[in-house]
Amino acid sequence: MRREQTKRLLMSVLCFGCVSVASTNLRAQEIVAPSARTLFSRSTLVRSFVEVKRASLRVNGESTEVTQYVPVLAIAYGFRPNWTIIVAQPYVSMDVTSRMGNEVSEKNLNGLGDTQFFVQYDGIYKRNKPGGITRVSGVFGLQAPTGANRFSTQAFEYTGGLIFEKAKSLKYVFTGDFQYTFATENRRGVSVGDQAQFDAVPVYFVISKGAASKEASWLRKFYERAFRKGAYLILEFNGRWQAHARQQGNEIANTGGTTLMISPGIQYFVSNRFLVEFASPIPVVKDLNGKQLKPNTGFVFGFRVLF
Repeated sequence: MRREQTKRLLMSVLCFGCVSVASTNLRAQEIVAPSARTLFSRSTLVRSFVEVKRASLRVNGESTEVTQYVPVLAIAYGFRPNWTIIVAQPYVSMDVTSRMGNEVSEKNLNGLGDTQFFVQYDGIYKRNKPGGITRVSGVFGLQAPTGANRFSTQAFEYTGGLIFEKAKSLKYVFTGDFQYTFATENRRGVSVGDQAQFDAVPVYFVISKGAASKEASWLRKFYERAFRKGAYLILEFNGRWQAHARQQGNEIANTGGTTLMISPGIQYFVSNRFLVEFASPIPVVKDLNGKQLKPNTGFVFGFRVLF
C-alpha cells in the first residue's frame, strides 16, 4: 500500500515538472499568460525570466513538498509585418522534500526542459485609430522533446490559439486568449493529456506627466522620477484545464484537472527598450483529479530587451 502511494506521489511530481515548463510568457502587458509574446513587428525581443513554483501534497500522514525554479531564455523575431517567430529554452531545477513520520528525505533534480517554438500572426483582424487599437492574432506552437528525461514528456506537443487585444487611450489595455495543446504519445505509449489555457488580462499604464516643480512634495518628485518612462500595472486571470494523462489509451488516475490563478504584476520601463517585470500567481481554484501535488504561491521575475 505504501509503495503504491509512493508511486502516486512520484507520478504527481513528474507531471508537475512536465507541465510547468509548457508555459512561456513573451508578450509585453502579460507576464504569466502563455500568450505573453512580443508586441513589436520586425524587431528582435530577448526575454529572460525565472519562474518559481511551489506545490505540496499530504496523504495519510505523509507529505511531499516541491519547489521548482525555471529560468527561461526566449528570443522573439519579427521577420515580416504581422509575423513573429519565438524560440524559448527553459532549464529546470526542482527541490523535493518528503516526510514520513520522523523521517525526512530531500533530493534535487535539474536539467534542460523541452524546447518550444511559436509562430504568431497578428493580421487576422487589426483596427488602428487615434488613441486605440483592436487586434486579433493567431498562434501556432510546437514543443519538441529535447529536454532531460525527468523533465521531458518525450513526445511532441502542438498548440493553436487566438489572442484578442484591445487598447484605449494608450492607458487601458485588455488582452484575452484561448489556446489548446494537443499531446501525443511517447515511445512508451504515455501521453500527458491535452490541455486548454484561457486568460483575461486587464492592464493600466502609469506614467508621470511633466517634471515636478521645485516646490512639489518629495512624494510628487519621487513619482515623477520613478515613472518617467512608465509602467504597466497588471492583473491576470490565468485558467488551465488538463485532461487525464493516458498510457496505451487508458486514463492514468490522479492526473489532470482545472486550476485558476490570479496574478498581480508590474512591468517597469527602465528605458524605451528595456523593462523589468514581476508577477505573483495566487491559486484560487485547485480542482485536480484524485491525489496530486496542489499549487501554492510562487512568482515570476525577469526582464525584456527590444533591439
